[in-house]
Amino acid sequence: MNWDRVNVWTNTLYTLIHSLSLAKEQSFGELDTLADRIKEAKTWLPTGWSYNSVLAAQPMGQKTVIFRRDPNEHFESIAGQVIQMLIQDLVVILDGMMDDILAARGERGGGFPQSKVEKLATHLDPKFEWAKHGCLELIAARNVMCHASSRWNRKSIEVIRAFVYPPPNDGDQLQLGFEALFQFRKAMRTFLNEVKQ
Repeated sequence: MNWDRVNVWTNTLYTLIHSLSLAKEQSFGELDTLADRIKEAKTWLPTGWSYNSVLAAQPMGQKTVIFRRDPNEHFESIAGQVIQMLIQDLVVILDGMMDDILAARGERGGGFPQSKVEKLATHLDPKFEWAKHGCLELIAARNVMCHASSRWNRKSIEVIRAFVYPPPNDGDQLQLGFEALFQFRKAMRTFLNEVKQ
């Protein structure tokens, strides 16, 4: 199994935590240099496009680039958005790796990550049931964040109701910290290792 996707995600997680910590320590530094930093970011990769995008020919615009919301005042919101982005990416990685395992087994697991977890869990040693539950929590959290404005709904509660006591209530706000990312990754790695052939 190719773990490079997870390793790259992990390195990105570490880099973002480190960068946010440094930025916070320095009160985000000289905020008026944002435009220069965006220009510098264009040089970090060899090209902006690897194909002939219609957008590549569009001018970037001449408006001044500034922070409209002071990151010092909105740090918690920024950190929460970073967590959401990383959770979305982790579910995409989990989904792709489950597809690889299912294909190697000659099986199909449905069109959604939850159904793939359930299908692969038929090969899981019961002592690792916690890892299955962790993967389902990850998927439910992603669904709540992306499709329900970070408020629990009945459909997402049903995904975790059998093993989260007490389950959240419909309409409850979902809040996750960075430690959740490490636990989700642990559950995902364990689950995938245990169900692969």
